[in-house]
Amino acid sequence: MTKNLTLFDIDTEDIQELLNRHFEDWVAFRQASTSRARHERPLLDESIHVYREMWQAFAAFCAERQLTLPDVTVTDLETFLTIRGSGPDAWRPRQTTRGPDLTARYANRYLVLINKITQFIAKREGIEPNRAALLLRERPEYRFAEAADKDPPPDYLNELQARVLIAYLTRAPQADAGEKFTWKTARDRTAVSLMLGAGLSPGDVRSLKLDGVITEGGRKAGVPWKLAVEGNGNSPARETPIADWAGRQLAFWLRVRAEQGIPGTYVFPATMKGNQWSHSRCFESSREVLENAKLGKDAGGLYKLRHTFALRQLRKGKSEEDVARWLGLLDINGMVRYRRIVISYQDVV
Repeated sequence: MTKNLTLFDIDTEDIQELLNRHFEDWVAFRQASTSRARHERPLLDESIHVYREMWQAFAAFCAERQLTLPDVTVTDLETFLTIRGSGPDAWRPRQTTRGPDLTARYANRYLVLINKITQFIAKREGIEPNRAALLLRERPEYRFAEAADKDPPPDYLNELQARVLIAYLTRAPQADAGEKFTWKTARDRTAVSLMLGAGLSPGDVRSLKLDGVITEGGRKAGVPWKLAVEGNGNSPARETPIADWAGRQLAFWLRVRAEQGIPGTYVFPATMKGNQWSHSRCFESSREVLENAKLGKDAGGLYKLRHTFALRQLRKGKSEEDVARWLGLLDINGMVRYRRIVISYQDVV
């Protein structure tokens, strides 16, 4: 039976458990929120996954030093950010950094997360909130980290990389090479196809339903040409077009799915029983596709596909309003990241 822990009655070995429980309580609070304010509304599954990984690293750091939230100082946070940037290891995966140090932008996001959860717990427990993260964020390198000129351009596939990936995703099984091709192989390649060819996020892929695949009205009978994607806390319901090659790949996967007799409503089920694909398995399976296509397994690689889709549409002359809607962006200002690349006339497929 789990003990009912508080900030003032705690054993050293329970610190990490308590801090991780704080995170889950904060997530539950956000997911139950009906507020439209960005800092209060429900979180995307992908965001929860990343935040949980970030917070667990912080919880491990605190447990090693016997620190509860009221104990954390500015110096502690500086030490943590230094250690966090010296990875990678099991507790320090650097998903959004380059080089040996954390970027100021990523460090600032860490401080924002720590401050939000600290404030949430303090309010719930009726205690004075720890201001260490807030104070550290006042430093110029963090205060202006989210400024437009500090926002790095999105990673994307250049024309050659995209064509190599498309060729891999759509090729027939290489029987003479002894290539193993199962229904999961077809599923995984098609999921990646929709990230690149329709701008879906991994969360969109996981939640996509069969009735959201639209074939009627397309240029070729039986080939999907757009998708109806369900909304969530941070993204409205929307329709998005599918590239011709990705539509053909989706049609192939749907035939495989039907031949296997897989039940349920999810386009990309986790098992033959039709269960929903988990975040972690979708992420790992999709990254393995990129690795097998010789594009590497670097973190953030899946969102390169979505960014490439957006840039391709903009280069084709589609409006920022249309592309933002297809991506499910609530704020069109998010398109400024792509605008700088398009204006510079860099190559995209």
